[in-house]
Amino acid sequence: MSRRSEPAVLARESAVPWGGTGGGPVWGRGGSRPRRASGDLPRAAARGVPGGPLNARDRDEPSGPLNARDRDMPGTHPDARDRDVLAVDDLLDRVREDGADDAVGLRFLPALDRLLHALDTEADLHAQGRAAARSTLVAALLKQQQMIRLLRDRPEIALNDIRAPIFVTGLPGSGAAMLHNVLAEHPALDAPTLAELHDPAGRPTTIRQRRAALDRAANVARDAALATAGRGSGLLLGPTRPGGCHRLLGNAFHDMAATLSWRVPGYAAWLETADMTEAYAFHRAQIQALTWRIPASRPVLRDSFHARHLKQLLRVYPDAKVIQVHRDPADTVAACAGIATALRERTAHRVRPAGAEWADRVERHLVASERARLDVPRGRLLDLRFDDLVADPAGQVRAVLAFAGVTATPMFDRVVTTFVAGTAREARRSRPFQPAEFDLSRRELHSRYAVYRARYGV
Repeated sequence: MSRRSEPAVLARESAVPWGGTGGGPVWGRGGSRPRRASGDLPRAAARGVPGGPLNARDRDEPSGPLNARDRDMPGTHPDARDRDVLAVDDLLDRVREDGADDAVGLRFLPALDRLLHALDTEADLHAQGRAAARSTLVAALLKQQQMIRLLRDRPEIALNDIRAPIFVTGLPGSGAAMLHNVLAEHPALDAPTLAELHDPAGRPTTIRQRRAALDRAANVARDAALATAGRGSGLLLGPTRPGGCHRLLGNAFHDMAATLSWRVPGYAAWLETADMTEAYAFHRAQIQALTWRIPASRPVLRDSFHARHLKQLLRVYPDAKVIQVHRDPADTVAACAGIATALRERTAHRVRPAGAEWADRVERHLVASERARLDVPRGRLLDLRFDDLVADPAGQVRAVLAFAGVTATPMFDRVVTTFVAGTAREARRSRPFQPAEFDLSRRELHSRYAVYRARYGV
């Protein structure tokens, strides 16, 4: 039970009935990180809806990506509003209109500028699509600014240790989300919810604020799930279910998930080779803020595209362990193309075929991931096959727990089996995306990815 005076509205949602010392850089500062004793509120009991109302623009638009800080200042467009150009200065003006008069403290603006340029010149957005993109990115700026203020006002957050986090990664459709949700059921592990990740700096003080934050996250989950309804994607989305931590990278405009929402090949090409260290440092600062507000057990986090950035990830989280889920690339390419097509139909004048785009992008991702793992210390990375997870969920999850140094129990084995069986039943009612829908041949994809398939047995 929460020790706070008001009752917590948001408890972590379970899909089944329940009968490290850190290190690494501190965002915005150099040097080592001091240690802090853990807090007195167990996260599972004290988990509340994050964040009071951020601003009028933080509604139910799908979360967009957000990026980085490796140039000086972005270009400007003085007449951006007259021509409806997506420009950094225009977004900063809108941030100030929402009462944030110190917008000059914002970071990662060069990355934002790259994304805006790609949206303006490549995404073929219609008027509503431009408005939605603008609203999404303004909301991200406001969240970043709220986090900067929180870190400035409460410097003790930087003392909050994130000990031995577990990162789950795997392309969309790989089963990584299912594993993430399963691990969140273990009492020694904690996966931040979608509601928390949607507003990492929020500090609700009333029941009304908590409910409002929960409603915002529910709208995000509903919007994303509706886009691919009946296709087997988004089955585990919910405001109080584990969320993807790409949202935190999105607040730094370094989120590859943006390339699903919008056709932005120029931005994607830049992001594929960008140094993610500062973005991951900001990611860590946001996790510190979340676990400072509601102290937690060992965190479990997930993003579809961590695998290509393992060097930077482990630089910021030096004691992290990573589990990568592998599946036949023909299935993951189809899932990516299907999700991208469904999301882009909402914002673009004309949706270009996404099959070849994602076949190329997945190939580059897998090659980059293989290179990245060469620098990973022994014992820090575990590979898991989707087929094995479905065939023997309890055994595979026991192997994951052993790898992570977490104790498995017979009761948890039953929870895992029940969860995976229920998810599989739901998936069988859906019609999964197929390569042929996107002018791709499964046979040709198998040939294209033959080396990867042989290495991981998929």
